[in-house]
Amino acid sequence: MAANGVSNGVRTVSEGQARLEAERLLADPRLHVSDRHRAFLKYIVEALFEGRSDAVKAYSIAVDVFNRPPSFDPSSDPIVRIEATRLRETLQKYYEQLADEPGARLDIPRGRYVPIFVERNHRPRPEDTDEHEDVGLATEEAVKPSSGAGDRSWRYAIMAGAAVAAIAVTGGLAYRAASPALVETRKPLIGLSMDAARPDEAASRAAMEDLAVSLARFGTVRLKSDAVATRSRADAPEENSYDIKMRYAEDARSVSIWWQVSDAGTGEAVWTDEERRPASEGSRDDAVRDLVYGVSRRLAGPAGVVNTIELRRNLPQTATGNICVLRGEFAVELRDPAGLKAARPCLEATIAADPKDADAMATLARVMLWTGRTTGDDSYFGRGVDLANRAATISPSSPRAALAQMATQYQLGQNDTAIAAGRRGVALNPENADLLAKLSMVLFLSGKWQGGAELAQKATDVAGQPIRDASFVMILDAYRQGNYAQAVFQARQVPAADTPTVVLKLAAIARIGDRSVTEKEIAAARLQHPDLDRTVAAMFSGTRYDPELEAALRAGIQEAGLKVPELVSSGAM
Repeated sequence: MAANGVSNGVRTVSEGQARLEAERLLADPRLHVSDRHRAFLKYIVEALFEGRSDAVKAYSIAVDVFNRPPSFDPSSDPIVRIEATRLRETLQKYYEQLADEPGARLDIPRGRYVPIFVERNHRPRPEDTDEHEDVGLATEEAVKPSSGAGDRSWRYAIMAGAAVAAIAVTGGLAYRAASPALVETRKPLIGLSMDAARPDEAASRAAMEDLAVSLARFGTVRLKSDAVATRSRADAPEENSYDIKMRYAEDARSVSIWWQVSDAGTGEAVWTDEERRPASEGSRDDAVRDLVYGVSRRLAGPAGVVNTIELRRNLPQTATGNICVLRGEFAVELRDPAGLKAARPCLEATIAADPKDADAMATLARVMLWTGRTTGDDSYFGRGVDLANRAATISPSSPRAALAQMATQYQLGQNDTAIAAGRRGVALNPENADLLAKLSMVLFLSGKWQGGAELAQKATDVAGQPIRDASFVMILDAYRQGNYAQAVFQARQVPAADTPTVVLKLAAIARIGDRSVTEKEIAAARLQHPDLDRTVAAMFSGTRYDPELEAALRAGIQEAGLKVPELVSSGAM
């Protein structure tokens, strides 16, 4: 927000003054509003200061504030317009009571849901109160300066253009001085090429074909055709393109693919690596298949190279499309409450722009699931299931849709349905080791010990490296069988172990019985994982374990001296 400026006699205030007024207003007992209106006001104010105002529509307010289902239609249900009118009237009466008290004033212009902050002595003029309020589908014209009221519209654009534009450079907030352009992102384009020594050329061509199919099934990238590769990208500035050069090789003991990812625009190499699988004469075909799957996952998997590079792009938080999906997935994997909160309006805006975007629906389903788990609000679960089912209907072969269905159905206690959804996804996407690992988790926690452990090992083999969920299952299996030393050993092999894995390790160390070692490990764990106690609580309140396994876990965690939540009769998440 810019410093004070004058426009048609209206003086806007600085960002600092606006923030102070927002905090004062929400805490003032003289503001007599319902809990619903207070939540409405807080929602649009936070969106402004976080640079998300252009994603705040009638739909997002209805879903996030008024708990309407994802199927909400602003054109048939006027709840947001009605409540916005009431809130404006309440604010007008409130500021009239303040009389001549100095300070700032919060106004909500009609037709939009973006608050503005002006000096307290300003009163809305007739042209500030248009009778035709839209349904939240703000257009570009809503923030453009016009010939009749250019200064005022321009001021609104400045207010609506709050964005986190300078975080990477200055670490602080900066408000844009112009209306924000809508940034829509697409899945990146990748071009493939592979060469090999003459004796390996036939095998190289076959591997190349299999790799193209495998990459496409991940659904996170688009493969270039010759036409796409040579087409001008002037009309798609937010569409990144990468070239992936590979070299296939065989010897008596192994098969390998060396690969390098380059930015197609600059030619700069951004990532280089090699994947290798051991092979004997009888298992060479299997080795090549696992090699292709491993390279495919490294390139296009959920935490693959291409997605990692895309996440690092300097795009605004309000950008929609593919970047929203990636950010939502990242927030889910980190169980990050702030990230989950920021992902929801972005994903909702993406779906509103394209109601058939199955990736955005599936990701929003998982965001809803973890929002419900972190807030304790069960209403999010049903909405998550609805979104996941819609995603699977639109894109039956999507691994994201299968994962969303499996996760949300398991959350509601529909274990068999969840497992069936996971198996369908794995059958259609055999290279997706991450989906396989999550299926192994659902199987294992449902009491299907052997099946879960076998799938966890298979996921690790396909990936060629440890996977968090698969490792968790294998550690849990060793613990369940009383092989505590093996559980500790496996936990120590997990690189950058997350907090639940550390909790398992501590429980296993405690069951071994060496109290001094246990105390040292707990002290070290608390330094590295400040959320240790919260994670223990979430492991029991957010997951339904088989009773036998839960009893064993509780015993170890209690012996370690960590707090364990009380048992709940339903055993539900």
